[in-house]
Amino acid sequence: MNVQQLRYLIAVCDLGSVSAAARSLGVTQPVISRSVHAFENEHGVTMFALSGTRLVVTEAGELIVDAARDALAAFDVVGQTALAVRDKRELVIATTPTNGLLLTKALSEVRRCEPRLVIRVCRAGDAEDVRRIVHEGTAEIGFSEMTPLAADWQLTAVLVAELEVVFVSPVGTDLPSEVTWSDVVKQPLIVPPPDSGRRELINDTAMKATGTTPQSTVVFEDRGSWVAAAQAGMGSFLSYRCVVSAHENIELRPFTPPQAVAVGFVHQDLELSTAAERFIELVRHNTWGPAEH
Repeated sequence: MNVQQLRYLIAVCDLGSVSAAARSLGVTQPVISRSVHAFENEHGVTMFALSGTRLVVTEAGELIVDAARDALAAFDVVGQTALAVRDKRELVIATTPTNGLLLTKALSEVRRCEPRLVIRVCRAGDAEDVRRIVHEGTAEIGFSEMTPLAADWQLTAVLVAELEVVFVSPVGTDLPSEVTWSDVVKQPLIVPPPDSGRRELINDTAMKATGTTPQSTVVFEDRGSWVAAAQAGMGSFLSYRCVVSAHENIELRPFTPPQAVAVGFVHQDLELSTAAERFIELVRHNTWGPAEH
């Protein structure tokens, strides 16, 4: 007994003839006749009797056809479940709020190409947090600054670009056309909270360059508010040129010497899913302005 035999039995029962069942299923009459006879011989039952020119299901056959309908319904559920599992794929990405802004275009593109793909972005505090999330398996890939990898984490790094860092200030700020860290530490800065990795990076870089840290700060955890705060004259902040270049009513100043940050992906030393590979390629071919290499 097989699934196809059950389909043939049901078709003959519903349509009343082998020829009609054959036409509806796209097979020849002998195929169905042989299948019905094989089933009857295997199970020792008579499925159909002739009534005039029409085949009618016997009493025993009726019970078997009812069971066959239930069996096929269950079989179809298995197929539908497999299809649902296949289509409900998920791509989990770990990144920081600032670096996440760089992924917007690629996220939109991969969503358009794969509408059934579920995309989940895990918010991380800094690059180290991104690596931890990927190392623990919570996210398949992580996107952040390319700082040295912890040797015991066995992660693979994929460099994407080197992005120019600029100093973003309110219009009319009294600063030279190119700034140094000595200029930066004298300005009221808009910064992330003290316990964030990016805040530590700003303080460490300023300390190494000038021997001091920024003295006057405005703290915003939501980095989406930084541009608005600078436009309102509340202070200056550091960002990638490609992230802030389209905004008005702010001033962008490059550093001298130039400052750049390498960004890219990390993932476990395992074969990536097709969705992850496609997403990485989309980001690598993204356009982030003249600072990209």
